[in-house]
Amino acid sequence: MTILVYDSARKDGKRLSESLKKICPDDKVSFFCREKELLEFAGEHLYQTVFMFLNDEPEKELELSDKLMHIIPRVNLIIAAKDEKFCLRALKLHASGYIILPADEDRIREELENLLYPAPLELPVISADEETSEISIDGKQLCFSYRLTAKLFILLLRADGAMVSTASISDMLWEEKTPEKSRSYLQNLRSDLKKTLTGAGLEDLLMHRRGKMWLDRDRFRLELRRNLKK
Repeated sequence: MTILVYDSARKDGKRLSESLKKICPDDKVSFFCREKELLEFAGEHLYQTVFMFLNDEPEKELELSDKLMHIIPRVNLIIAAKDEKFCLRALKLHASGYIILPADEDRIREELENLLYPAPLELPVISADEETSEISIDGKQLCFSYRLTAKLFILLLRADGAMVSTASISDMLWEEKTPEKSRSYLQNLRSDLKKTLTGAGLEDLLMHRRGKMWLDRDRFRLELRRNLKK
């Protein structure tokens, strides 16, 4: 899991970040004190949980929280504030939790153990063969409506959760430069992949926005047989 911590006042957020690294050493914790840097990071990376500190400009920080939750759906927002004044606002934002400062490790751990969108305990296994383009989930082979859908899926699997631009995907799927045709066809492939994954019980696996696609890497385990000839 990737956890973002934002505190414009720095001190409490920095302390909470250090506590998070002790509580969940296997997770990625990134601390920010500048809005621009946070939004730049959020625009290029996946994240599942956000700790947002409300300081002297709570309205601005609540607005920033809303932006983050719209960038990536199903995000666990945890508000950290000095009192209960903003509990109702947190509720309207569908926040996962609310911490009254100062927060000790037990309180932080309690929030992490009761996330609104917890990661599944047993992840499905996706097996893919680059050479044959055969893909299965927990041993059940997937069937797509389009031949290139499997190649699109493998391309995204190889990205290992990173965002891939649709322009890059088109270049990798089609040798000839036919922008308009490939853009329309790519939308069909994306719809086919989304429909197939939904049928396999992984409706939230494929993510896309503003000309980018990616897979939520925290929702599956991967067995990828690579084509050694490449």
